Amino acid sequence: MSQPELPLVLIGFGNVARRFVRLLDETADRLDFTWKVVGISTKHHGSVIDIEGIDVTRAIATVESLQSLDRLDAVPRERSGIDVIRQVTDLMADEAGEGRLVCIETTVLDIDRGEPAVSHVRAALEGQAHVVTANKGPAAFAYHELEALAESVDRIFFFEGAVMDGVPVFNLVRETMPALTIDGFRGVINSTCNFILTELERGKDFELAVAEMQARGIAEADPSLDVDGWDAAAKTAALVNVLMGSAMTPHHVARTGIRAVTGLDVRDAIARNRRIRLVASATRQGGKVRARVEPEVLDRNDPLANLEDLENALYLNTDLLGQVGIVQRSGGLTQTAYALLSDLARISQRLREL
Repeated sequence: MSQPELPLVLIGFGNVARRFVRLLDETADRLDFTWKVVGISTKHHGSVIDIEGIDVTRAIATVESLQSLDRLDAVPRERSGIDVIRQVTDLMADEAGEGRLVCIETTVLDIDRGEPAVSHVRAALEGQAHVVTANKGPAAFAYHELEALAESVDRIFFFEGAVMDGVPVFNLVRETMPALTIDGFRGVINSTCNFILTELERGKDFELAVAEMQARGIAEADPSLDVDGWDAAAKTAALVNVLMGSAMTPHHVARTGIRAVTGLDVRDAIARNRRIRLVASATRQGGKVRARVEPEVLDRNDPLANLEDLENALYLNTDLLGQVGIVQRSGGLTQTAYALLSDLARISQRLREL
């Protein structure tokens, strides 16, 4: 069977998206599909569309030299992400109709309404493109609407990179845990906060730890989303919506960040054989799901207390399997980019099964 070619439209071309494109090249001999990038949209560096295939090496160099992608376009023009999606889906209607066109959405999280990411996903699905996103917004603000839309047009809406980078959480439950109910969860799911708390334990400065996470491309573009608990709240809402069948936004999650946690606090906890970690949790109480994000002082025998630096973990409480734990010992750009790649590979697999 010949390998399908998947045309990709990239909405967002920051650190994660550029690492994703490079990772596709690096793993080409392991993939059962070929690909080409036919559209790129950015917030600050313009856009380009070429249905024959964009020179991605040149596009990466253009953005990393702080130039505009408009210079690569045959007909440069000012376009939003929605414009790029609609133009590409119109130009590639045949490929979209065959189920081969994929939108990769990696814009920055908007904690107010999840926009424009939600609209990007909606427009792509309406244009018969599959969608893969690492943005937490769509699953945190509009999961049920978007999943219903995807089903109605027989397209896929995947978002494994929204929580715990490339470690399978949503796919693990979706693909391998049929006929059980998830009654709750508890975890450390924000790498930046875990790194900061670990550095505070070592006597490092709070702001320097934040700056290091930004330099590595791991912290959110607005680091207050991390330290004030909004990123973890968005991930919590996404987990509740997808795994527990509830309808919640980040604004329904009781939230306290780590901004007020000091080096003295974390070192005092260690002196008492405890550790402070930012814990996200949800429980089903009667017919309601309650969720929260807050720093907790944990006993040393708590598995979440042993997480350091960029390590994350999520423990699911299920009715049939009991507690199931997922641990990520490292995280970063490559792991998040891999989540996009793995979702794309699963789309290719489904195409081959048709």
